[in-house]
Amino acid sequence: MRFRQGFQGVLAVFAVLAWAIGAQAADRDKMRAFLEITGFDVAIESLQQGAMAGPGLAGTAPSDFGLQWTQLAERIFAPDEMITRALDMMEAVMPVALVDHGASFYASALGQRLVEVENAAHMAPDAEKYAEAQSILEGLVADNAPRLELFGDMNAAIGGMDNSVRSVIELQVRYLLAASRAGAIDMDISEEDLRGMFQEQAPAMRREIELYAMLNSAYAYRDLSDQELTDYVAALEQPEMRQVYEVLNAIQFEIMAERYERLAAALAKLHPQQDL
Repeated sequence: MRFRQGFQGVLAVFAVLAWAIGAQAADRDKMRAFLEITGFDVAIESLQQGAMAGPGLAGTAPSDFGLQWTQLAERIFAPDEMITRALDMMEAVMPVALVDHGASFYASALGQRLVEVENAAHMAPDAEKYAEAQSILEGLVADNAPRLELFGDMNAAIGGMDNSVRSVIELQVRYLLAASRAGAIDMDISEEDLRGMFQEQAPAMRREIELYAMLNSAYAYRDLSDQELTDYVAALEQPEMRQVYEVLNAIQFEIMAERYERLAAALAKLHPQQDL
């Protein structure tokens, strides 16, 4: 499942909760089974890999902290804790009807094939993945391959570029504010100005996110046929599946934001203050 960070996760979750009140919530065992059959558990667990590799936030990178960074990110992004947090939020807001709809598709032969390739892509080393993806994407562009449009349709169905850009901005703002509060950085800028600064960078962010989305799709779906991708897009565009993704995107975003806030707060113990 190609999960994306949802914009302002808490607000999105509570928006779903507003219409879900009165609907029967799925029990925890059913939620856990749903995570496994859809691959959302692997998507959540893979957040640890990204954090250990470096957040790309505030100019920080693992080389700035050495082994301490890796150990800290590994601890804060503990997969079991993140899965538990995901289950807590899902249990609170995700109606049985959405769980059943999503599980029904991903339990199908096509659904399980998609989960297999997407899980593998989530866990593949970035250096290996993006080198091959670049080669694949260049070939698709040269051939003006139909799957390029399918990749775009797929991305739009699960949230789109606008939500992705807003999510990246919100994540960076929350990270930097947490780091500033903890004394990890000296930040002589208001939250409003900080958001404005990132908004100015939004067009460049969008181009970069679009590129990485295409690279990820080119790599993950390299062995699938155009017909399989067409069928996938049709499933993603169903109203119920869009609601499934609205909830899961919001949950994934909130988990990321919470963990990066904790990571930012802990940086003060790893290195001297730095100016922003």
